[in-house]
Amino acid sequence: MVGNKKQTKKEVTFPELRALMAKYGVTYTDIGKIIGNTYQTVSKKFNETYEFSLLDMYKIKEYFISIGEPKENLKIDKLFFDWKFTDVNKIA
Repeated sequence: MVGNKKQTKKEVTFPELRALMAKYGVTYTDIGKIIGNTYQTVSKKFNETYEFSLLDMYKIKEYFISIGEPKENLKIDKLFFDWKFTDVNKIA
């Protein structure tokens, strides 16, 4: 701890999407190509500086379907929203 500041563990954003990316070896650069953004913009979206648009979400979902992920596993709410409303970062 430096000074009076408490160190806090950074919350993992979009854990379901990150897990899917890891499963298929998909990088931020790949996501950028899928949605037409740069690596830097994708990074800012994952860090919540910018938001994913609905079109971004759809393109990402469709991409993972096209490379073999079962459609029933890919729900927009699960990939982009559920983590905000559940305590997935505290599940050990």
